Amino acid sequence: MAKKSENTGGKLVTVSVVGLSGTEKEKGQLGVGKSCFCNRFVRTHADDYNVDHISVLSQSDFSGRVVNNDHFLYWGNIQKELDDQEWRFELVEQTEFVDDACFQPFKVGKTEPYVKRCVATKLQSAEKLMYVCKNQLGIEKEYEQRLIPDGKLSVDGFLCIYDVSMVPGRTWEKQNEFVAIILQNILKLKKPVVLVTSKNDEACEQGVREAERLVQRKEFKGSIPIVETSSHDNVNVDQAFFLLAQMVDKSKARIKVANYAEALRVRRETLDFVTEAFTQLIRIHVQDHREMWSAASKRLCHYPEWIKFVQQFGNDGTQVVFRRHIRRLKEERAAQKLRKQLAKLPQVLSRMQLPTEDLQESDWPMVIRQLRTHRDFSIYFSEGTDGVGDSASDDERASELESPLGPDSTLPVGERGKRFQTLGASQKIPYEILETSEAAAVFKTFLHEAQEEQRNYEWCQQFKRLLEETGYVTPGKQLSEVRVLLMGRECYEALSEAQQQRVYDQHQRQIQRRAKNNFQELLLEHADLFYHFKSISPTGTITQEDIKEITDVLQDDFRYKMLDRMEQDRKLMLFQHLGFVHCPMREHCPAASNCLDVILPVILNTRVGSLTSSGESQCHAGPPAAPWALTVDSTQINVIILGVEGIADEFGKRLSGGCDADGRVTVDGQSYQVEQRIRTDQLNSDSPSLSDFAPNGYFCVYQDQESFEFIRSCAEKTLLSSLEQEDKLPFQGLPLVVMFIQDESMDKKEVMRLQEEGQNLADNLHCSYMEASVNELGTEVFVSDALQELIRANREKASYAHLYRDLIVCFDSDISDSSQVVKSAPFKKKGRVRNMTGRIDRWVNHFITTHFLLWRASEAAASR
Repeated sequence: MAKKSENTGGKLVTVSVVGLSGTEKEKGQLGVGKSCFCNRFVRTHADDYNVDHISVLSQSDFSGRVVNNDHFLYWGNIQKELDDQEWRFELVEQTEFVDDACFQPFKVGKTEPYVKRCVATKLQSAEKLMYVCKNQLGIEKEYEQRLIPDGKLSVDGFLCIYDVSMVPGRTWEKQNEFVAIILQNILKLKKPVVLVTSKNDEACEQGVREAERLVQRKEFKGSIPIVETSSHDNVNVDQAFFLLAQMVDKSKARIKVANYAEALRVRRETLDFVTEAFTQLIRIHVQDHREMWSAASKRLCHYPEWIKFVQQFGNDGTQVVFRRHIRRLKEERAAQKLRKQLAKLPQVLSRMQLPTEDLQESDWPMVIRQLRTHRDFSIYFSEGTDGVGDSASDDERASELESPLGPDSTLPVGERGKRFQTLGASQKIPYEILETSEAAAVFKTFLHEAQEEQRNYEWCQQFKRLLEETGYVTPGKQLSEVRVLLMGRECYEALSEAQQQRVYDQHQRQIQRRAKNNFQELLLEHADLFYHFKSISPTGTITQEDIKEITDVLQDDFRYKMLDRMEQDRKLMLFQHLGFVHCPMREHCPAASNCLDVILPVILNTRVGSLTSSGESQCHAGPPAAPWALTVDSTQINVIILGVEGIADEFGKRLSGGCDADGRVTVDGQSYQVEQRIRTDQLNSDSPSLSDFAPNGYFCVYQDQESFEFIRSCAEKTLLSSLEQEDKLPFQGLPLVVMFIQDESMDKKEVMRLQEEGQNLADNLHCSYMEASVNELGTEVFVSDALQELIRANREKASYAHLYRDLIVCFDSDISDSSQVVKSAPFKKKGRVRNMTGRIDRWVNHFITTHFLLWRASEAAASR
């Protein structure tokens, strides 16, 4: 019956491990594995398991405290648990030590043969130390020192070791006879015993059969169980001890021990699980191929996966897996670098313009020689470096990301830009890579793709010509409608459906664009059909009868019929043309992208750019941009007040009334002398009354419809006369401020109408607009605000004049191009457009001026 342990509360079992022992003549060249079996059970960690144990000792080692002049070893004690039952094992190994002087067993007192001595149940050895390993002998103090409890042990059961491997110098009969005697002696003691077959990892079939025959002998009556173990593989070692413990305790429930094959499978599954967990751990935490074992072990040693793996495989096994992982990282990095370098190769081959039409797959060695002598070789390739090694520095590795040979690069073929003269070696393709089989495979793929692409291009071009030559492909017709007519044509059959559709869609876009241009030309030719729509009021409508009247005239023309399959587009173009005639807008212009309203703002933005604050300040400094322009040194403002008699005179008096006694007024902290002239006739700067007066601007004053019509007619006549003067530079007209004087007795609707007309006039003239009531006239605030607006308009217009000369210089070519657009419009037909050669350049000049004003006004509005 197992004894209860006083220290732990678990059941204590003292086990004696026995088996074939003696000299080499008796046991053969190797032992049966008793020491390895005990070692594996007591010290479970892989680093504590020793394969090599010794039984040949010197006299001093035999007399030491570990052996202690005994023929048995004390392996210490260990506590283990099975099915919530704790067991504590004391373990001894019965062996026979041989003197290295005479190679005979040591003799101690009355020496009995091993087969009798090994079955002793009462063992005594005062001060005997626990055995750890053979290196312990002679230096016992450097190892853990544990004594036999009270110097004696009482054996509860036996584990008899039977070696099933083939050992030179040992016969099965000798081992069977030896073990049989031991088992008989044990059974006489009525002590439980288990036959443990060892070295099953090296077992031979005869050894297994001999062990089975041994326990089946009549004298043993089937009372000896057999357990198949392997100390090296740690299979069924604990199970043998647990089975013996249950036999000692006479437990009815016995552990079911699997055969070696099944137990080994379970063991390997456990090891695989531990290995997978450990591998996953280092994959996650070790991603740098340069990391060292010492740093990684310190960083990861606290993880359960690491601890379990070290227990099962030891530090050496852990280092093996770690180094294998590092080697895999290096190989992956090298492979990744190789792939990255090879990914550049097709693009380089393309840039070097190799004649792929005449090349074969077997020509790669010849291509390598051609690359070596190519003028751009030094740009794309490097020599004397290993393209897949680890010699590249961190800076070079970082620079790879900026390599101009990346897959998204669009550098022209054969360009020898300065950028390539400073490329690092890591950015170029190492020449040695070209000798690899991977490079040859890349070349084959590149060659196939290039040749296939060239063939497809030629087929596409032939198919495109076929579509252009055939008359049954009209705008809007689907490919499915003409497919039957194209079948059998070699260029059609050679293309995939996607390629066929792509070429056909491209052809459709061309003929549709041509048909729309022709239809737009048709609409322009019949301008008389649309002219009367211009007079329709903004709230008026165009009826279906109007549309039908137009289509009846156009429908017989082939240009109209070409869009029969694009009815919606044709209607849209017709409605847009009607909208353009009714309300001319940039979006509805028939010239589309060639419209000058579209072209000139782009030119202005790209050639001139936005006028900065520094540019504005330049307009104020230096010589005046025009005779009327104010400078930063100006202290006098000369004003002309334009209007009908009575209104202009009254405004002039009120303006003078808002100045001080000396006729001065302060604007933005600067004092100005105000001089004025009243004009009630047409706006003409050549009038005798103005010959000695240099005005800086106009106040165009109106109060009712009559006075408004007067100032509008004056402005329109001035603009027309300016256009007629060929030597007249733009921006020479005086700055204007349209001023609406409101009377409280006026009807509100009339006021709103006059306000709207005044604002529209100011917008058309690109000048300022102000309002004031009769009561506000003559006040200092009003005069200051009015003159401030006039000064602002003067300086802004002066800024245009400052830029005009540079504007004309940078627009010379664009004006010429724009003139050609007008002179040779896409819809021009001989005899239908008047020859404008005599005045076109001057017209475009004024047109650009107008657009510049519009552009500058929008810029100023955006900045405000």
